[in-house]
This record gives sequence, C-alpha cells and structure tokens, in this order.
Amino acid sequence: MYLMCVSLNYHQLPIELREKFSFSAAEISRADKLLNGEKSILENLLISTCNRTEVYAVVDQIHTGRYYIKRFLAEWFHYTVDDFSQYVSISTKEVAVEHLFRVITGLDSLIKGEPQILGQMKVAFQVATDQKTTGVILNHLFQQAITFSKRMHTKYRVSELAQSSGQAGLHQIKTAFGTLNGKTLAVIGMGHIGKHTAYNASNMGFSKVLLLNRTDERAATIADKLQGVVESRPFNQLADVVESVDAAVFATAVKHPLYRANAKTRAIIVDLGVPRNVAVSAGSEAKYYDIDSLHSILDANNEKKKQMLTKIAAKVPTEVHDFYIWEKQLHIVPVIRGLREHSLKIEAEAYDSLLRKLPELDAHERKIISKHMKSIINQMIKGPIKEIKELSVTPRATDDIDFFCKIFGMDNLKVENQKDEK
Repeated sequence: MYLMCVSLNYHQLPIELREKFSFSAAEISRADKLLNGEKSILENLLISTCNRTEVYAVVDQIHTGRYYIKRFLAEWFHYTVDDFSQYVSISTKEVAVEHLFRVITGLDSLIKGEPQILGQMKVAFQVATDQKTTGVILNHLFQQAITFSKRMHTKYRVSELAQSSGQAGLHQIKTAFGTLNGKTLAVIGMGHIGKHTAYNASNMGFSKVLLLNRTDERAATIADKLQGVVESRPFNQLADVVESVDAAVFATAVKHPLYRANAKTRAIIVDLGVPRNVAVSAGSEAKYYDIDSLHSILDANNEKKKQMLTKIAAKVPTEVHDFYIWEKQLHIVPVIRGLREHSLKIEAEAYDSLLRKLPELDAHERKIISKHMKSIINQMIKGPIKEIKELSVTPRATDDIDFFCKIFGMDNLKVENQKDEK
C-alpha cells in the first residue's frame, strides 16, 4: 500500500483555471464515494478550497493509483487528462505525508499560517469518514495531522499577529484597554479598509461599534448586514460621536483632516488615512496612531511570524517520521492481539483446572486468585510485547516476527496487513 496526494493548487494553477477544478460542498461526499470505486484506490479523501483541490489516497500501486485519480478528475470536470497534466502536482510516500502536514498547519497557504485550512481539513475528513472511504491509514494520518495543527496554532498563534494596518490598529486598541467589554468603537469610512475593519471589530468583544460614512446609506447597509453590536450614525454627527466613544478608527480618502482632536477628545484614535484624516491639537489627551506608527508594528509582526513559521516547519519531519513508525508497526498488531488471546486462554485453562482441584474455594477467594493470575500474565507478556514492537521496524522484521510466533506457540497465526476490504 502507498500513500499519494494529487494536488491542483495555487502554486501551479491560475485562478481562472483553479475555479474550474473545484468541488462544491454538496459534491464532495458523492465524489469521495465515486472515487473510492475506482480500481487501485483503497482509501481516499477529497479537499477543495479556493486555493486547492487535492486527493489524498492509499493505493495498491503508485502508477495505477496516479492514473485512476487523474482519470477521475478529468471525467468529473469534463476535461481530458492532457488539459491539466502540466498543472497537477503528485507526491507519494513521505513527500505526500509531509505535504499534508504543511498544508494543514497553513505553511503552504497563500496567507502563511492561517488557521482556516485546519477547519476545512476537519470537515473534509468527516465527510470522507461518513462515506466510509477512509480506513486505518488515512484515519490515523488525518487524526495525527489535525492534532499536530491544533498544537501548533495553540503554541504559536500566528493568526493573532496583525497583518494589515486595520488589524494593527484594532490590536493597539485592545492592548490599551485589556478588555473591550463596555467599550465603544467608531469606524469612520466604509471603503475597503474601513469595511474590513468594521467586520473584524464586530466580533472582538466591543459593547458597541458605530459606523459612519459620508454616504449615510452605505454605513446603514453594512451595519444591517453585521447586526449585533454594530450600528450606524449620521456622518454629520462625526465630532459628537468621536468625543463620546472610547476609540475611533478613521479610514477615509480626503485631502484635508476630517476631525481635529482637542481637549474634549479622550478616545484612542487610529488614523489609517493618507493624507491623514485627523489633526491633533495641543492639549488633546487622545492617544494617536498614524499609518507610519502602525507599519512599524506590522514590520515587527512579520518578523515574529517568520520565526514562528520556521519553528512549525522544523517540527514537520518529526511528525512524518512518527507516522511511518506507526505504519511500520501495523503488521505487528495481529501478533500482539494473538499473544494476548493465547496467554488469556492458557490463564483460563489453568484457572479452571485449579477450581476443579480446589472446589472448596468461595467466591471471594476465586476472585482474588483470578485477579492475581491475570496480573501475572500481563506482567509476563509486557516485556515481549515491548520487544516485538521494536523488532517490527527493523529490516529483519518478518523473520523476527515469525520466530516470535514460534516461541510463543502461535505458528497458526496468520499475520495480514490491516486494511479495509473494498
């Protein structure tokens, strides 16, 4: 059995073609099932996002697996294999496993380190398991990958580093207050930057987010869409609003300042405009951040992000190694199970023989004897089990396992690779 990944992703495939090779959420389960019926495919899982469409599969032969996966994609999307062969990336064995770990942690994402791909992978895995197209290999691999990705996102929190001036401004506001509960934010300007700032602010924990735009209808439309704590205010109330809130983000395109911070202004002001939207008068107590001060924060964040991603990438080879150690031990599972069953059978026979010879034993005495006999058996086979696990990953594994079975009287045990029957 071999692991394989067939990928059509943003590295090779431009968006005008990538969108043509995309499965909808409603199609994935049916596609998983159909692909699983193809020759050579033992297990499979499909993932489709805006940046990639990928097939992870366990195949009986690499060349036939590659052929039938590509043929399946061609037939599903109504293309010939030649139409997309130049764009497809195919990896096998350790390279395929490494690719999965890099994808699921965001290392291979367009926005490096983003956590959304983890959620998308979890959904894809659940769909495939519901369709029963995964088996022992992909189940273990994806469970390990999901756990690894969660651990990396928890430890390094790359996604919490602001990647835009609007995010950096909101981060400064949150840092200054500690908690946003009971705080009101005003966002002035509903262009591209202001709108995204409003979206981000709407679920940060502010008690109220007020939106203002020179066209009042636009602010009202965006507020209606976000709802919750978000409300709109007329643009002609700009000064009163800024002087009543705890923080304000300005993001408008103007030639001259819209507002002058004065003694009445106590809010934290984030000015994303160039030219600047706000002039600060002498005597103002407002904390003021312009685009240049925020860029220094972004530069520091980019360096931190780079270091975090490097640390995550350095852990991937260990995860790949651990997976293959597990896979190499797969064929030892029936042997261990056989040894336990064989030992328990001997224990049961000895126990029954003892009871026949000592019929006067009461229930409590029998329970104590049974408990101790099982304990002796478990202690005796603990060492051999540990040793055979180690021997199962050596070049002489097959011979060592055969010898092990003979020693423990399990010559009739048939050891098979664990895999789901098709």
